[in-house]
Formats: sequence, structure tokens, C-alpha cells
Amino acid sequence: MGRIGLVTLIVAALLLVGRPALAQLRPSLTFGHETWPSVSVSNLEADESTAQLLSDLSVWTDTRFVSASYPLLLQGGRTYLDLQAGFQRIQFRHDAWPEAVPRPTDAYIVDVNVLAQRQLSSRWSLLAQVTPSLKSGLEETLIREDFSIEGAVLASRRTGERWVLGAGVAYASNFGVPLPIPLLQVEHQGALWGGGPGWRTSALLPSTLETWVTPARRLEVGVQVRTLGNRHHLTGDETSLSKPYSDYFDTVVGPSANVYLTSWLTVGIESGFSLYRQMQVTDGRDEVISFEPDSAGFLRWQVTFGGQSPLQEQ
Repeated sequence: MGRIGLVTLIVAALLLVGRPALAQLRPSLTFGHETWPSVSVSNLEADESTAQLLSDLSVWTDTRFVSASYPLLLQGGRTYLDLQAGFQRIQFRHDAWPEAVPRPTDAYIVDVNVLAQRQLSSRWSLLAQVTPSLKSGLEETLIREDFSIEGAVLASRRTGERWVLGAGVAYASNFGVPLPIPLLQVEHQGALWGGGPGWRTSALLPSTLETWVTPARRLEVGVQVRTLGNRHHLTGDETSLSKPYSDYFDTVVGPSANVYLTSWLTVGIESGFSLYRQMQVTDGRDEVISFEPDSAGFLRWQVTFGGQSPLQEQ
């Protein structure tokens, strides 16, 4: 499942913190699609009668998303500001889910993301991000539980020409339920050999670890391990729960590629399989139903117009 609003918290830090301010910043528009096959579930936890009704459950998910970014350099290039907005629809299909049991509805997520990076000195930088969001099934009148706000603060220090180390804290739903999450950042970049293709590795633990190689100017290939999650308010079901939510997260590993077709057009492809997946129906605090979809492969693609590109100067 692609949770674009939350991924931005991770990706922005990996791409921006500790690097020189980028010249010729350009706005961007991205749209894409991510799909998972229908799979059985295991480790079902619920009361005895509900567990019997869900014994043959299988789950399929599908996500479509669009996002926009408008970056700015302020105060003589010492402050980077990125204004972002996104929309995604996550479809859930639960085969053999009985009508009597509260079911996770499709999720509609609209978020506005404000990210600011301040270069404090030649070595130190500070990044802050705030993301107010609407996360709902949109089948009823909007209420307070349909809205949320998340954010992060990350301080980074460049150690030499090739290393960046950082630490911070986030309040985010990368693991389903919103939690305070300590962040540890490590970045390194260089060449595979003298005069060879460039490579970089980035980690923002505990959520992301990735390595990328640039064999040609128009191509990046990499491997990623990521944990992505979210929570949305369930609507449209008659349930005894006063605050019904659906919490979910995936830990995935697999190859990725970015192809720069022109200086204004980039295609990204990611595939792989899940190491661990979990879905829950909760009352906002305690889980009511919990299960783990079986490991499966996934495919994700996205197309970006604008944004940064190694072909900009051509």
C-alpha cells in the first residue's frame, strides 16, 4: 500500500537534509498507481465468534495517487521551503468478510505538507515538517476523527565530503497507529570505483534503508527496504465502536528504477515483496480485529512532470 503523505516525511529528509541547496528548483506534478494481489491472511486475532466468521478471509489492496510540489529558496539560499499537496485513494477488498463485522472501508487521504530546511552552518542543518491531513472513508459527514496532523524535526551534520549523520523525532503513523518515533539518519555517496558510476546509500531508521546506483545519466537503479503505514477513520458501517479506525502497515523490499526520459519527464518503477504486513480495526486505542496478510509481491509506478532532473542543463 502506498501512503504518499507519510512517505514524504521520509523521502524529503533523505533527499534534502545535509546537501547543498539546489539551484533551479522547479515545481512538479506526480501521479501513479500501486497494486497488490489478493492473498489469504494469518494470525487472526478477534473474539471467538468473529474469528470463526473471518476464517476464510482474503485481502486485496489497490492505490492511486497524485501529488504536487512547489519548492522555494529563501533568505539567500539558506532556507529551503517545499509546499506540497497530495491525494490518494486506497481500495480494500475483503473476500469472505461477513456483513455483521465492521469492515475497513476504502480510504481517501488528502494532505498538505509543509517542509522547511534551514542551513545553520556549513555543516549543520535543521529540517522541520508538518502535515495536516484528511483521512476518511468519506461515507458520512466529516467529523473530528477524519482529520489528523503529523510532523517531524531532524537535525543533520555533514561529516566530511561524503557522509551525513542526523537524529530527530517524528509523530507519524508509519506503523499504523500514530506514535512518537525517534529518527536516525545516515547518508553516504561516492563512486563505485575511480571514475565509475556514482552510488549513494540512505537510511532514515526505523523506516527506510535504500541504495542507488547511477549507471547512466538518464537512469537510476536501486534496492529499498521500507516500512509504510497509515490510519484512517472508518465510515459507513453500523458498529458499536465509538471511534472506529483502520490501521495498516507493510514492510517491503525490492528493486526500483528512475528513468529520466527528458528534463521534464521522469518515470519511476518499484516492485518487490512484503516481509511483513499487518491490518487492524481498532476503537482508536485497542485493537478489535487484527490480521496479517500473507507475503506477496507488489508493483508500483509513477510519472513525474517537472522537479529536479540530471538533464536540466541539457
